[in-house]
Amino acid sequence: MDLNSTNTQTNLPAAHPAPLAGKLSLALPKGNASVHLDLLRGLAAFGVLLNHWRDAFFVDYRDVAHPNPLLSILYFITGLGHQWVIVFFVMSGFLVGGSVLRAFDAGRWSWRSYLLTRMTRLYVVLLPALVLGGVLDWAGMHLQNTGSVYSGQSGMHSLTVDVQDTLTPRALLANTAFLQTITLPGASGKVPTFGSNGPLWSLSYEFWYYLAFPPLVLLLGRSRSIGIRILCVAVLVGWGWFVGSEIALLGISWLMGVLIGQLPAVSINRNAAKALALAAALGLWVAAMMYDKSRPGIASDLLLAVPVTLLIWVILHCSSGRLPRWYAHAAQRAARSSYTTYLVHYPLLVFFKAALHLPRASIGELSVLTGVAVLLAVVLYAQVVYELFEKNTDRLRNWIKPLVLGRSAG
Repeated sequence: MDLNSTNTQTNLPAAHPAPLAGKLSLALPKGNASVHLDLLRGLAAFGVLLNHWRDAFFVDYRDVAHPNPLLSILYFITGLGHQWVIVFFVMSGFLVGGSVLRAFDAGRWSWRSYLLTRMTRLYVVLLPALVLGGVLDWAGMHLQNTGSVYSGQSGMHSLTVDVQDTLTPRALLANTAFLQTITLPGASGKVPTFGSNGPLWSLSYEFWYYLAFPPLVLLLGRSRSIGIRILCVAVLVGWGWFVGSEIALLGISWLMGVLIGQLPAVSINRNAAKALALAAALGLWVAAMMYDKSRPGIASDLLLAVPVTLLIWVILHCSSGRLPRWYAHAAQRAARSSYTTYLVHYPLLVFFKAALHLPRASIGELSVLTGVAVLLAVVLYAQVVYELFEKNTDRLRNWIKPLVLGRSAG
């Protein structure tokens, strides 16, 4: 998921006044709050990875021979992939949506600059992820005795399609255009994600939220002409018709993230009161994660987004004290590579499962050691891809910027 970059358009004068009345804080998080949110972002990506890892290499909880409280906790923690995506959506609304509002508020909004920032951010990782994932899928499918995995018959809940049907040039081009999960006019079904890389579904959602939010701001902003408002309504109606009801409804969770910047600031001086507020917010969030896991659906997803919104708001206003250097470093590193981790982990997990002929095993010493080794290899792989591509996003953007915005923007 694309969350790391919150930089927006600069050096472009515009005549737009502040679009929203009553805003209270559009500033980026700083200090401890920024570190804690970095950790949350990194945990979200790792949580999705853990969910897919457990699904690939271990049996479902109902098939555990000797369940116990510790296993129950571990299965719960490693079973929250979809719930972590909702956390991503809220955080994206807060960071990316907040950047849009800051640009309008400063009178520096520009579609060209906004799209340059967002598209470079997306494509620097997406294009390598598609290529690498496709190569891994192709190689895995041509190994002996891997048919059950790549045909979706291995028992994994997150891979139930025949990869041969989705590893096509048409699917590749559609995913490059963020059309996965969308039913195109005249088509009989939704556009699939490319190859085995099912997590790409949420990237499509994110992209279409990026496109819809600026027209929404223009529609709700002050000092807009009737013509602009009518145009924005038409654009948003067309957007909703094109992307479908599920993407549109889950967009509410993204807008909840935007709302965080509009909520009133709170002043809590006592550390004990801050700790109590954080504990309460965390408790509500965990309870909502459990509820969404037990009753999956859009309604419970949106319900989960409420305590996520509250948690981020509390973190912004109740984070204090001195943080260990190692904690800050680990949180920032996890956040920086979270987008890469999200996009590239799944095809490699599937490849390891197929190539090493690893079944969905019961919990045991050998299965755990093997699974941990695979998990570490996938994490290392994601870090290497991050160093090669995502880390160079700003460098590539600065090289392209004069070509898109003119020499004065360089």
